[in-house]
Amino acid sequence: MQVIPRRATPSGTAPLSLLQQRWWHLCTAYDGDASPIVVIADRITAPLDVPAFTAAVDALADRHDVLRTTFAVGPDGPWQVIAPPGGLATELLDVSGEADPVARARELVAELAGALLDLHGGTLVRSRLIRLGPGDHVWCLAVHHILADGESTMILQREAAALYRGEPLPEPFIGYADFATWQCADTTGDADLAWWADRLRGVPPLALPTDLPRPPAKTLRGAQIDVHVPAPVADALDRFARQRRVTPYMALVTALLVVLARRSGQTDLCVGMPVSGRLLEETERTVGLFANTIALRADLSGDPDLGELLGRVRAASIDALARQAVPFGQVVAAVDPDADRSRTPVFQVTAALHTHTSAGTADPHWRPFAQAAPQILHDLGVDAWREPGGLELTLRYDTGLFTADTAAALAAELVAVLRDLSEGATPAVFAVGAQHG
Repeated sequence: MQVIPRRATPSGTAPLSLLQQRWWHLCTAYDGDASPIVVIADRITAPLDVPAFTAAVDALADRHDVLRTTFAVGPDGPWQVIAPPGGLATELLDVSGEADPVARARELVAELAGALLDLHGGTLVRSRLIRLGPGDHVWCLAVHHILADGESTMILQREAAALYRGEPLPEPFIGYADFATWQCADTTGDADLAWWADRLRGVPPLALPTDLPRPPAKTLRGAQIDVHVPAPVADALDRFARQRRVTPYMALVTALLVVLARRSGQTDLCVGMPVSGRLLEETERTVGLFANTIALRADLSGDPDLGELLGRVRAASIDALARQAVPFGQVVAAVDPDADRSRTPVFQVTAALHTHTSAGTADPHWRPFAQAAPQILHDLGVDAWREPGGLELTLRYDTGLFTADTAAALAAELVAVLRDLSEGATPAVFAVGAQHG
């Protein structure tokens, strides 16, 4: 059984985790006017003791070393620099006198979510409390993605609410710097890394037709299309997946692969699958960057029927998930694709089926607040949430490549294929390899 040891002191320096090394490369290799940032934005509609709340935010920073972390670059590359416990300043803003306080609060949240942060020693965590009126506030916590992931925001939301109420919390098993130090020294994944190198060798880039010329260097400019799949269709899709012995995610990826194949004319396709990366018990209560991405490479050649196509996606998914502990940055280095700053390596499309649908806190007075326009690292990203009322789909797209009309058409085609699946459509519907007209 693997155990992550704690470091002797909660401050000092530590190496970048292998996951952070990838994000460091991405953030320094691609130009952009904003940083990848994970954001908590909650509207608190109850009387708020502001000093007690800011003290709770201070306690969050003292509990989790990533909230006190910056980076320094030396002869051997970047290092984490962890400040000793000392709280986190929360900026207090009062917009209650504005003509439209809610709209102004959205602007202030968007400002944090869309900031360009300096990795070379700059501040990477910002807390802002915005007063809309009596008993009405918005709290925004913005953290550079190199320090935290989506699961971390859930932890922070739950803990902020608990600390504000004065509830005792168990200490995290480890700090993120403990994990980074352990991961850099771990060599147990060498065989899995070799498997990835063999599996992804020669993977072709996705030749999806674009509306605009691909720029020399990838940017983070993005927008999104939101689509609702009604409950009867989503329920039928779940039944279809059970009958075919695949997961709902495998069904979603199969539908996406069909759309990509039809539009690109390719049968060798690769899609990125985000995974939580919290494979060890010690990481469950730790805030940090654990989220990883694995590559699902699918062979759609030979005009497979529906059963065979699902079988190929199922096998590729199981094989990849069994080796998910290998950081994707290591996989990229091992595969060594041709350097092309105009697109992300290995895959240019991601797909995720999110299992959590609620905010990190169950307090009805703490509700999610609107955030800024999306950023996107890849050409396309599909996110799905299974809700009681159906399936919510979001297609994020690079606005430097695709128009809103094309994105809407892609989303509509994906929904149409999912509907066909739910209705048990004949395999002819899934003929692939034809260029989309």
